[in-house]
Amino acid sequence: MRCLRTLGLAAIMVAGLGSAQEVAPPGSYRQTCSDISVKKGNLYAKCQDEKGKAHSAKLSGYEKCGSDIVNKNGSLECARREGHEGHAPSQPPGSYTETCKDIRMKGSTLHAICKSLDGREAPASLRDANRCSQGVVNVNGILNCAVSDVLPPGSYISTCKDVRLQGTTLVASCNNGKDRWITAELHDAHKCSGDIANQNGVLRCAPIKRMERR
Repeated sequence: MRCLRTLGLAAIMVAGLGSAQEVAPPGSYRQTCSDISVKKGNLYAKCQDEKGKAHSAKLSGYEKCGSDIVNKNGSLECARREGHEGHAPSQPPGSYTETCKDIRMKGSTLHAICKSLDGREAPASLRDANRCSQGVVNVNGILNCAVSDVLPPGSYISTCKDVRLQGTTLVASCNNGKDRWITAELHDAHKCSGDIANQNGVLRCAPIKRMERR
C-alpha cells in the first residue's frame, strides 16, 4: 500500500511539474496569437500577420524578455525598450544644443538645424551620435563628436571625416576630390587665423576670401 501511495504521489508531482512548465508567459502577443505552448524554454504559437494570416511562430529564451512579448507581423519577439513615441534613446548631451534647434533622433542618427559661424542656419546630421562618449558639438554648422579639445572651425569639415586633435595637430581623413580618403594633418592648427581648408586631400591654412564690392 505504501509503495502504491508513494508512486501515486510521485505521479501527481510529475504531473504538477509538467503543467507548470506548460504555463505560457503573459504578453500582448496573446491578443493575436493562438495555440500557445511552452516546450524546453521555447514559446510556440500561431500568430496573425498584418493581413490576418496565421503563421507558426517560435521564440527561444522567452524568459529573457524583460518587458512585453509582442506579435510582430506573425513573429514572436521581445518588446524593445524605446524612448517616447517609439523614437530612439534621448538626444545626446553637448554644447550643440546652444546653437542648434529642432533637435531630434531618428534611430541612432541625430538631426538638427544648426548655425554656422556666419549665422546661417542649415540642416545637419550625425550618424551614431549615441556613441559620442564626450557629447556632441556644432562646428561651423556641422555636428561632430566632441573631443578633449574644441575642433578648430573651417570649410574642411564638409569634406573630411574622423576629425580629431592630437595636441595642436589637426588630423582627419579628407576626400581628395576623386572619392579617395587620404589621411591629412595640419600642425599648429590653433594658430590658423584664416580658413582651414581641404585642398585635394591636404589640410591647409588659407586666407578667408571676402566678397568684393562692385
